[in-house]
Amino acid sequence: MAPRPRPRPSAPARAATLTLLLLLASASLSSSSSAAAAGVPTPLSAVPATQRQVASTSDPPASPPPPARRHRHRRHRPPPPPPRRRRLNFGERLGIAFAGVAVAMQVFLGAFLALRAWQLRRLDRAEVSSSTPLT
Repeated sequence: MAPRPRPRPSAPARAATLTLLLLLASASLSSSSSAAAAGVPTPLSAVPATQRQVASTSDPPASPPPPARRHRHRRHRPPPPPPRRRRLNFGERLGIAFAGVAVAMQVFLGAFLALRAWQLRRLDRAEVSSSTPLT
C-alpha cells in the first residue's frame, strides 16, 4: 500500500511561511551585526568561520560609510482632471422618458379613480337621505 501524498500548502500559507522565515533571518543577522558594532563579544560558534578569520587578524577598523547623497526630486505631475460624465445615449433617454410618462399616467389614473369614488359616495348619500319609502 503506497503512502498518501501530503497535500501542498496553499499559496498564502507558503507566502506567510517564507515571510516569517525572512523576518527571523533578518532579525538574527541584525542582532549579531549590532552586537558586533556595539563591541559586545559574540561567541565564536555564532560567527561563521570566514568571519572569524577576518576578525582575528589585526586590521584597522573599517572606515564609516560615505554620507548619503541627496537625491534630486522630480516635480510631481498635477493630478489628472476628473473623468467626464458619461452622457446617456438616445435609447437610454427614450426609455427614461417612457418611464416618466408611465408614472405620470399612473398618478393621473389614481387621482381620477379617487375623484370618481368620492363623487359616487356623495351621490349615494344624497339618494339615501332624500329617498322616501314607497307604500
